[in-house]
Amino acid sequence: MEKTSFKAKLLRLIWGFIPWAMVLAIVFVIFQLWAKIQVERSQLERIKQEAIKKETPPVRVITLTAVPRRLEDKIRLPGYVEPAEDLWVKSEVSGQVIQVLATEGQTIQKGQILAQIDDRDYRNRLARIEANYKLAKLEYDRIYALDQKKITAGNKLDEIEARLADVTAQREEAELALSRTRIVAPMDGQVNEIVAKQGDFYSIGDPVAQILRLSDVKIAVGIPESDAASFYNLSEASVNIAALGDRRLTGKKVFMSSQPRNLARLYDLELEIPNPDGDILPGMFASVELIRKAYKRALIVPLYAVINQGEEQFVYVENSGSAKKVPVEVGLLVDWQVQITSGLKPNDNVIVVGHRLLNEGQAVEVIKNVSDVQEILTL
Repeated sequence: MEKTSFKAKLLRLIWGFIPWAMVLAIVFVIFQLWAKIQVERSQLERIKQEAIKKETPPVRVITLTAVPRRLEDKIRLPGYVEPAEDLWVKSEVSGQVIQVLATEGQTIQKGQILAQIDDRDYRNRLARIEANYKLAKLEYDRIYALDQKKITAGNKLDEIEARLADVTAQREEAELALSRTRIVAPMDGQVNEIVAKQGDFYSIGDPVAQILRLSDVKIAVGIPESDAASFYNLSEASVNIAALGDRRLTGKKVFMSSQPRNLARLYDLELEIPNPDGDILPGMFASVELIRKAYKRALIVPLYAVINQGEEQFVYVENSGSAKKVPVEVGLLVDWQVQITSGLKPNDNVIVVGHRLLNEGQAVEVIKNVSDVQEILTL
């Protein structure tokens, strides 16, 4: 009975395993068929690609030889022209203007008389002080001679010395006031405005004329807060003046403020430019080109030569008559040119025209090769 029971259990176990064995066999057969299909599909695809390569003529392309060259990170900012010096000449004495000797627009020299104030009161005062000075000098000489002979008291000489010093100071003050009745130019320049009129009565500090020094001019530029640190040690910059036929000049840095001076948070930068002909006039607008950073040996390609597919960036390089896909990393973008920081090697021939029609390994025919990015503009 025990043997019969064991055989029955064994038969039931075997019978129960048969369906699972059949399922496993079916799965194995299916897997084998799927693997065979994939292999055949890959072979068909390879045969198809080879057939396409044989049947499709090479794509005609233009290439750019990646030669290391200088690349500058620039910023262009608006500016305006200011005179090198803008000075208002003011009266240092009071009186009536009896003559105006300068005209607006006139070029003048330092020391040239601009206007004359009535000097009669000043001359009379000086004459009176001169008389007192002569009297004090005679008295001093007399007392000094007596003092040398020990005839007069010593304090008498001290008293007359003090009086002579006072009169001398009055005389110098009167001479200075008389000289100031001639209002003169304190520097070379051009008279921009004359406000003095003959017959006007002037007080000390009243403006007479405005003088501009235009032999050199300043270009005033506002530097954004984000760029201030980049240009603090700047020495020079390129300046373009549109009003003078887009004339390009080099401005030397004169000054840059250490803190912003307005609500726009702009730092003042002043550049000096020679103006020997005087044709650069205050108020003209200027475009100032400043260099943030320069790369001496950068590999540059046109921006459109870089293909973006998802998160991947790459270019096609011509390699022995076929297109080679090269992943790249980009850096500085300047206008329509972009710096390649990784992927390219010097002297690689980057496909810049026709690259949108290519696939990896596709045959290409180079119809033109250029070595400078700027040459592409002439194609």
